[in-house]
Amino acid sequence: MVGRWHFLVVVVVSVFAFATTAQAAPVFLSAIDISDAGQDGFGPQVDSDSSGNVHALWTRSDGTNPRIQYSTRTPSGPWSAPVNISGAGQGASEPQLALDPSNNILAVWSRSDGTNLRIQAAFKPSGGSFGTPVTVSDPGFDAFEPQLDLDDSGKAIVVWSLFDGTNIRTQATTRTAGAGGVFANEVTLSAAGQDANDPVASAGPNVDVNGVAVWYRHDGANFRVQSSRRRDVVGYPRPAGASPLRASLVPAYDPCNSPNRIHGPSLVHPSCNPPSRSSAVLTVGTPDANGFPASSVSSVRFKVTTGNPATEANEADVVAIIKVDDVRCAVTSTPACPSATVGTDYTGRVGISVNLQITDQRNAAEQPEHGTVQTFPLAWSVQCASTVETGKGGNCSTTTSLNAILPGAVLETKRTIWEMGQVTVRDAGPNGTGYAACPPTCGDGDEATFMRQGIFIP
Repeated sequence: MVGRWHFLVVVVVSVFAFATTAQAAPVFLSAIDISDAGQDGFGPQVDSDSSGNVHALWTRSDGTNPRIQYSTRTPSGPWSAPVNISGAGQGASEPQLALDPSNNILAVWSRSDGTNLRIQAAFKPSGGSFGTPVTVSDPGFDAFEPQLDLDDSGKAIVVWSLFDGTNIRTQATTRTAGAGGVFANEVTLSAAGQDANDPVASAGPNVDVNGVAVWYRHDGANFRVQSSRRRDVVGYPRPAGASPLRASLVPAYDPCNSPNRIHGPSLVHPSCNPPSRSSAVLTVGTPDANGFPASSVSSVRFKVTTGNPATEANEADVVAIIKVDDVRCAVTSTPACPSATVGTDYTGRVGISVNLQITDQRNAAEQPEHGTVQTFPLAWSVQCASTVETGKGGNCSTTTSLNAILPGAVLETKRTIWEMGQVTVRDAGPNGTGYAACPPTCGDGDEATFMRQGIFIP
């Protein structure tokens, strides 16, 4: 019995000893040179494809200028002889590479054109060689720090930094897939005014849906990390043009709530006699009503100033041309009309207002984002002055722009549609106040409508 137990113990021990010695431990092998001797090699980048082949880029001098070189190796084979993939004659540096699922390679780097650094790129099909480099960034500016990524179909996103003459900006472009791929026009992603640095990019499964660029930018106080993503933007119907809009103005009257007459045909509707002016403070000259000459020819005109998408400055605006004339005091001895005589020139302020509904591309922090804004009043005030004409009342006229009244209200390339309601002109009320800070505060409660958009048929 003792001999049998001894045999079993020996067998079990042998089995466990065999199992523990079957595992190997991966280690890094000794280092070897893959760039040629005789000149400096630096700035390496490396990636592996789905078959385990390794692809490497680096910068190495050719004796006169730095060049971008490439080498590859199979999982168990030696490194291939390095080849230059950037052109001779000017220095190149900062190589980057990315592979798609089909093992195609796109490489990018920065290279001087003799005056400025430019971003260049070269494509290598799986099993093939790198093609002729193409220049991606615009001339006249230094571009550097390229980064890239490829999506599942081989489409690319490339980002880099560019000095615009004042600040460093982040720019980006995309490339269609394959050996015949084409780069789109580059776009500037970071805003002007502060430096942006170290852009990186991710293509995701589909660069047109999941592509994103990330960088950091100074906001004037701190560095902030910013991003810009790609997304398909579907447009909305809009006219080829719709400007200018001229709104003629007529004196405003109260609605008829207790009719005592019937309007003549064919517009047969209940009416009120006598008509009641909405404003008790202001009026216009009318011989058979107040004995003053009829001189009011008033209007508000909105005219679009188009922008220039080729420049960064926002040239787009909406110019408002206000002409409200023959404005007379209908009351006396009030703060609004301190004169003791009815019909004197009004020299206070009037308020211009129009209900506005906007459809545009400015409806999220990330733009373009289409949307329609709830209707809101667009309001501002105009100063009136007396005139030298004895037969005419005060003149409330000015030409201004909406961006002057509300900075940033109108931006170019946002495909903005303004649906506008009835234009109204309001008096300052008996107390004559309420428009000192208009906008944003237009009125203190005692104002009434003096004129409305309309037509006059003599």
